[in-house]
Formats: sequence, structure tokens, C-alpha cells
Amino acid sequence: MSPLEFVHLLGNWSGGDGPVYEKLARAIGNALERGEIPAETRLPAERTLARLLRLSRTTVVSAYEQLRQRGWVERRQGSGTRVRGPLSPGTRKGEEPALSFRRHPVYRGLIEGSGGTIEFLAAHLPAAGITPDVLTYDRRAVEQLLAGPGYVPMGLPALRKAVAHHLTKSGLATTADQVLITNGAQQAIMLVGALLLSPGDGVVVENPTYLGAIDILTSRGARLLPVPVGRDGARIEALAEVARRARPRLLYLMPTFQNPTGALMPERERRAVAKVSAELSIPILEDNTLADLSLGVEPPPPIAAFAPPSAPILTVGSLSKLFWGGLRVGWIRASEDLLARIARLKIMADLGGSVLSQLSALKLLARAERVKQKRRVQVRERFDLLTGLLARHLPEWEWTPPAGGLSLWVRLPRGDANELAQIALRHGVSVVPGPLASPDGSFADHLRLPFVLDRKPMEEGVMRLSRAWAAYTSANAPTSRRSLDVLV
Repeated sequence: MSPLEFVHLLGNWSGGDGPVYEKLARAIGNALERGEIPAETRLPAERTLARLLRLSRTTVVSAYEQLRQRGWVERRQGSGTRVRGPLSPGTRKGEEPALSFRRHPVYRGLIEGSGGTIEFLAAHLPAAGITPDVLTYDRRAVEQLLAGPGYVPMGLPALRKAVAHHLTKSGLATTADQVLITNGAQQAIMLVGALLLSPGDGVVVENPTYLGAIDILTSRGARLLPVPVGRDGARIEALAEVARRARPRLLYLMPTFQNPTGALMPERERRAVAKVSAELSIPILEDNTLADLSLGVEPPPPIAAFAPPSAPILTVGSLSKLFWGGLRVGWIRASEDLLARIARLKIMADLGGSVLSQLSALKLLARAERVKQKRRVQVRERFDLLTGLLARHLPEWEWTPPAGGLSLWVRLPRGDANELAQIALRHGVSVVPGPLASPDGSFADHLRLPFVLDRKPMEEGVMRLSRAWAAYTSANAPTSRRSLDVLV
């Protein structure tokens, strides 16, 4: 466990009553009780943890000493502080993937809540276009479904046809036989990973990229091969060079409003990617989850539109961003041969998604174009609000305007985003530091800030972030002699 993983595991540790060292000791002890820190784990060095948490070393020493007195850890001169127990059965070796959500602030926020902070974490919007009639079902259709077993692993035929029509309108000619319905895009990515990847396989990914994809791919034992992202998405020359040199098993790309940068890959580059895939026989996992959320420009057709129908390109989409995440309806568009193999995995995973949600999705797709236009207005308003607030309260921070999506990829003028995230928690705001969105842990000078909050919480969140930045930069000023613990 790296020091950064350890820090993220603690979550919003500084809340509650008591001295700072007691709160820190309590947070570490709670993680031990939950079985999230294995036996024999060496805790971060005192100076390292003090730097990452923006505390004095004395505070960390006192916290570790409390843990020693309670019998949780052993401290030996020259060998640091190690976990001794008692430990939960959940700490057995090999269960690391099951614990990854604890170190992921977005996952942890979904399960446990924000702990009273304003969250700039997950990039999702309130429901749109879902009216009561969507949640009522045609009696005859329901009776026909009830006469069967209710398991439809490939998805309802009518919905597969509607998704095919939706994709065809986007410029990717598709038939119903090329569509498999999933429980959201997240499951779609997991199924593709399960089908194609074995431990040690290389996967080309953008840097930065979607946090959830990093977890899914590494849980399969994949080696992530990062390529840089520019205004036009993944840099094609770097992608081609890595693909030819490393011969990866998969290319994972977000060509349309890339998460977190919002970059849009032009048609020429999409054709080039499809050509690289064909020349080297490398499948592409094309994640178009954010494709409907433009900030102005219309995107080109998906990468798969520039390849033969039999090409190993798996295009993933979902209704979560356009309509509502609670629907849990997504899809994979691929050749019939690939879908047949994925369907076997889906049967083992869940026997098929909820047919009632799919009936609702069928109605929603009929109004997709209308809702897309309304959603784009909403996204533009929230983007303008966040960028205006940042320009006013944090004028040193910089970003490249995204073409679409729901996130702003912000560069700090100095300092470390991991350290700032800790200060921000103590000022009541949660943020995602750049290294969490990076396959190689880079971008320590960046934050991902989704523009999804309503006006009042967004205004208050930026004000809190401004105060956190002021406290952080003051503590790092060469002339400052203030104790770091006053930031808690």
C-alpha cells in the first residue's frame, strides 16, 4: 500500500471531536477494524504522512503511539510502524481489488456519504426527462413478460432495436443483433475486461482517464500503458508508438468528451485509431458515456464507424448521464461474435438486467433528442457558473475549456493536489486530486472538478475551496512559521 493509497483510505478523518492526533489515530484504527489494512503492513513514515496530511510530525508520532498503546501496531527503531492486529478476516492476501473502493473517494462517497462536505467528486446530474408515465408500463407488454422467465441476458429485443437506431443516428450504422444491454456502462467495461484481459496483459489508456476504468482494468491484473491527452484527445502518434512497441491486448479510449479533460477527438484522428487497431489486430474499447453532453460542437461519429462491421471495436454507452444514473441501463455495440462471448459472461454475472428498467429506457430513448438539447443547456449553465466562480475566487488556477462532458481539469499554479485535497476536507469540501485519474499517478498539479452542483452548493463549495487554497499556500510560504495543525 502506497502512502497516497493509505491517505485516501482514511477519507474525511479530521471530522469529529478531540485533539488532532486522536482523530487521526481513530481513523487509522477504524480502517484496521474494517479489515482494510492487512497485517504486517508498514504504515507510512511519520514525515511522509505528516507531509501528505499537512500535519506536524509530532501529531503523527502521537497518533502512531496511541495505536501502539492499543495493541494495533508495533514500532521498532529502524523498521518503522507495522500493523499487528487484531485484524478482520477481510485482510487476507489477494483481496486487494475488493478494497479498492475504500481508497476511491467517489466510490466511498456513494456508499458512506460525504461526511458533511460539499462534494466535487462524482460527475452525475439529477434526473432529466423522467416523467411519471415513464414509470408506468403497457399492460399487454408486462403480461407478455410475466408469461416468461424474466431473464433476458442480451436485453429486451425492442430496446436493442431502439439503441441500434440511436447509434445509427449518431453516424454508427448498427443493427439490433450488434447490441447487448448492460447494467450501465460500468458493467459494460467490466464485461469487456473479463472477456479480453488476463493478468499481465497490456492496455493502452489515456493519461488522465476515467477513475473507474483504472480500477476495473487493474483488477483484471492489466498493465496500464498511458498515452498523453491533448485538445484533440489521445495523441495518436504516442498511441501508435506504444501500440507497436508493447503490443497491448486492448486500447481503452474516450474519444468524445474525454473524462476528465472534456477533449473531443476529431474525425481524422478517429480514422487513424481505427487504422492502428486494424493493422495490429488490437481491440478497442470505445467509451462514449458522455457523448450526449456537448458544450457546443457536434461530435463526429464513433470510432467504430470508420472500421468494418467485423472489426474488434466495442462501443460502450449508457443512459445514466443523459437521463438518470438510477436507471442502470447501458450497452455494448460490437460484432455478433464478440457479443455472443460477452453474453455468456453476463449470464454468469446477473442472468440479465431488470426488464422493467428496460421498458422505461425504451420510452426514454424516444425522447432522447429533446432531452439532449435541454441537458446541454443545463450543462452549459453549470459550466459557466463554475468557471466564473473559479475566475473570481481562484484566479491563479488554469484549465483548457472542455468541448463537453461534466468535468473541469484544473491545473494548480504550485503545490500538490493530494495535499490540497486534505486541507479541503478540513474546510468542508471534497475534491479528486489528479493522481487518482492517472494510470501512473502523475498530474499531482491537477484537480478534477465536476460542474454538476446546483448554484448555492457550488458557490459555497468554491468559497470553501478558496479558503482551503489560501490556508495551504500560507502554510507553504517560505516565511510562514505557523503550525500546520492549525489547518485542522
